[in-house]
Formats: sequence, structure tokens, C-alpha cells
Amino acid sequence: MPDAAFKRRKLKINTKKIPKSYREYLERLAKLGEVVAIDDEVDWYLEMGAILRHACETHSPMPLFNKVKDAPGFRAAEMGPTVSADPDKPWQRLAIMLGLPEDTKLLEIQDAFIEAIGGEPYDPKLVPASEAPCKQNKWLGDEVDLTKIPAPILHDGDGGRYFQTAGAIMVRTPPGQEVPPDSYTVDPKSWTNWSFSRAMIAGSRPQANTPPTPNPDPRPGSVPWVPGPHYSKNEVVGLWLPFQHNGMIYNMWKDKGKDCPFVIALGVPPAVTMLLSAAPPAWHDEYLYASSFLGQGLEMVKAETCDILVPAECEIIIEGVVSIGESVVEGPFGEFPGYLSNESGLEPLAKIHCITFRDQAILPICIPGIPIDSTLMLGCFSLSATARLFFERSGLPVIDCFSPFEASSHWLVIRVRDDWHKLTGMTVKGFIDALAEVFWTHHIGKTTAKLIVVGEDIPPDDIDKVAWALATRNNPVEGVFHYPQYDSDGTGLQIYLDVATKLRGRGGLVAYSCLQIQQQVNQPLEQVLSFATNYPLPLQQKILEKWHQWGFGPG
Repeated sequence: MPDAAFKRRKLKINTKKIPKSYREYLERLAKLGEVVAIDDEVDWYLEMGAILRHACETHSPMPLFNKVKDAPGFRAAEMGPTVSADPDKPWQRLAIMLGLPEDTKLLEIQDAFIEAIGGEPYDPKLVPASEAPCKQNKWLGDEVDLTKIPAPILHDGDGGRYFQTAGAIMVRTPPGQEVPPDSYTVDPKSWTNWSFSRAMIAGSRPQANTPPTPNPDPRPGSVPWVPGPHYSKNEVVGLWLPFQHNGMIYNMWKDKGKDCPFVIALGVPPAVTMLLSAAPPAWHDEYLYASSFLGQGLEMVKAETCDILVPAECEIIIEGVVSIGESVVEGPFGEFPGYLSNESGLEPLAKIHCITFRDQAILPICIPGIPIDSTLMLGCFSLSATARLFFERSGLPVIDCFSPFEASSHWLVIRVRDDWHKLTGMTVKGFIDALAEVFWTHHIGKTTAKLIVVGEDIPPDDIDKVAWALATRNNPVEGVFHYPQYDSDGTGLQIYLDVATKLRGRGGLVAYSCLQIQQQVNQPLEQVLSFATNYPLPLQQKILEKWHQWGFGPG
């Protein structure tokens, strides 16, 4: 492989340093000054969201709310990871989640993560309910009251109290469902899916006349929150989209005429968090990848009302059934592209039968908005790692790939070898078509609509270099390729999509080639004008040795 692509350390995940729980993760970050505890009472209506958003946008420590209005005994915190203000360790909150050194770079983290999840899986370690921290407290039946959990309204204009922005939705195929021969599951007779999607307390949309804050001036005052007519302490509504794995399983239950049991695990261990956005194939249990990553079986305990196993170290476990016949309004919700849509829709209603939780339980929160936030960091990192695995298995000369956080999951940058033509014999179009087919014919292709293909000298995680390459190397006529034939429109959350594309659920897929156009293939690239490429090495070394002495600081 080209040396230019691998000027990074080869690190191995130290499984002993992976935090065992979300709580332990926060404690480790707090010792490094990366978490700030707020003891003042904060309001779940907008105030928590405003604090979390400002912390993201200023690269401040992650907030931990020790006292939330109307939620005695509960706490809430940024789920993490977000960007650190330490210029030498900007990604330390992600690195620590994975048991890596604090100064690890993004592609170094990706290398180590991919190697770890490719190992052997381990069976679950079943823990008695009496020993599981997530079972320390229990609300059953009429005791269930979601309004006592610090479920926030995060954005001014959100359609409800979104208690689920950072947990794992867990759902299992119904008994008797046929299992395909190529399945990769803990139980050979069923598939248990863990996914990362939003959910709100049903009927909790503010009823006061409070349109979204006009841009750019903030609203001068706060309007009191008034609950909707269907506000319920034990009903929730979320997304069960048919092209997503949880929606596929929901439809299996629906086909059998039965409501679908499910669990929402909040405050899951980091080993679980990292797999929630990885988008493995259907009929693959995320648990198996998490155990490979961890290097051992996870401590699991049976849910109270169904056969789903949940991580014993979770903060809060919410159990219920999704109705196959009753729907209520869900949304809108400010999502990861950084915009608040006015759209809402009818989604299946879920009734909650049981909630168990730790003492002083911490509700994790992701607050989507303009980049960079924890929603983007987890989503972009995970999709990049999964996509890279598919490209490696394809045999195409792909070095690595990354979804830059700054592009809000709208770009996947694919770095390829400069000798790709010699290795494949393909034309530029044929090569880009092959990359597009690998990506958009797998489930991972539901995660982004734009591919950017670059050569060896462009690190895909370096947004400055990527922007430069796209601006100066992409030919707007010969280097842009569209793919209407694939059954995807990216995430479907892009604000530029027209109504027809949204209704079809396909279209708008494009690949930008920053490789040489066909008539220039095999010709040398124009000389790049940078310190590292344009000056003699002895001169570079001389300057670097004196750089600090001259008063420039780190070179």
C-alpha cells in the first residue's frame, strides 16, 4: 500500500480501558475536565437543550445536569462524544470511549475499531436481576410515569418531549419467523436488532402558539409549555420506518397480527453505543459485534416483560409494545442536518408497561444541530467504518473512507490508490460506478447521498484538504455521476429533496470524482504547492528544528 496513506500510528484497542458503563465514561471524562456538573435546577423545556447546544458549538466540556425540574432522583447529561477544546486532543472523548490514548487521531481510531469488531464474538454473560444495576428501581403497570424522567424539549419548535435521542431501541423477531441461512445472531432462532432512532412522550407537543424562533434573532422571552390533549405518562411514539431494521421487525409482528414488544435501553455501555449507528446487514445482531469489540461477553439481564436481553449496566430500561393498529402524531424534531422541519406524521403508538432504572439514573442526550455534535460524531464515525469494510471486501483499491463531521453525514469521502487504473483496468466512470454500486446496494447506503472520491494525498478526515480537492480537482461535466437506479435517497432528511423524491424514497444520489479525468489518466498530477511537497527535505528539517526557537510555537 502507498506510504503516503499510512502516516499514522497503528494502535490496538485496550479492552481493559474501555469504560464498562456510560456512568464510568462520564466519570473518566470528568477527571480530565471534560465534563462539568451543573447543580442548579435546570428546566427540561428548552433550557437543557440550549446549554447542551452551546456546549457543542463552543467545544466546552460535556454538561451533566444533577437537578432537573419535575424529575427528582434523575439526572441527565450529554451522551458524548463531542469535540474537546484541547487542540492536541480534539477527539479524546471518542478515543476514551474506545479505550484508546487521548491524543488518537480520527483515522487511527477507525483503524483500531475496524480491527476490533472483526474479532471473534462472545456469548452474553447472564447476570441475575438482583445484581444488575439497571434493576435497582422498578415502575410496573400504573406506576409507570414517563413525565418523571427528565425528557426534554430540546429545540424551540420540537414536537414533543424526546426522552430517546441517545439510547438503543431493541427489538426481536417474532417466534417462528424464518431465519435465513446467512444470519449472524446470538440465538439461531431469532434476530435481535439494536438501533438508534428518536422517540417522544406521546401528546407532549407544546400547544401554546410558539412558532420556531425566527432567524437570526433569538426570541426575547420564553412561552410557557402547555401539554397536548393526548399527553400520557405511559405512551410514547417513535419511528419504525420500513427500510430500517427495527421497522422490518415491527412489520414481521404486524404480519402476524400481534403488537411488537420492544425495549429502549438508555445509558448503554460504550461498547454498545459504538454499534448503534454502524448499520450492519439485516439478520446480524449488533450484540455480536459489540462483544468482538469488547473482547468478551457483555453482562446482560433479561427484560421484565419480554425475552429481550439488555445490558446490565444501563441507566434506564423502558419496556413496552408497539401497536400495529393505533397511531399518533410524531414530530417534528430538529435533526442532524442542522435544520428543524415543520413536518410531522402519524407513527405507531407504543404503550409502556415497565421502567427499571439505576439509583440517581442519568438520561443521556444527543442534541442534533449544526456540526459538530455527538449525533454526528457517532453516526459519521460508525457509517465510515462500516462502509470501509464493504469497500475492502469488494477488492477495489480503496485505502480508507470517512464521513466528515462538518458535512453532517451528507458526504462520504473515499480515498483510493493513485494506481487504481493500473490495478483495475477500468475507466474513470467504470471505477466510480463500481464504488457507487458497493455503497448504495447495501443497507449502509441509506446513510448518505453524496460520494467524493479522492486520491492518495487527500486524507478523508481532513475537511480542509477535502474541500480543496473538491473545488480544484472535480470536473463539473466529466467528474459528476448520478445514480437514480439505486433504491436510496440517502437519509431522506436532506432539506433540498423535492416532494417526488421523498415519496419515492429514491433519487438524488451523486458521486464526485476528484481523480484525473479520463484523458489525463496515468499522467502525473500537477505539483502540489505545500511545505511538505514543494521544498527539499533537508530545508524542511532545518526550518522545523529552529521553528520553536524562533518563537513560532509547535511546528
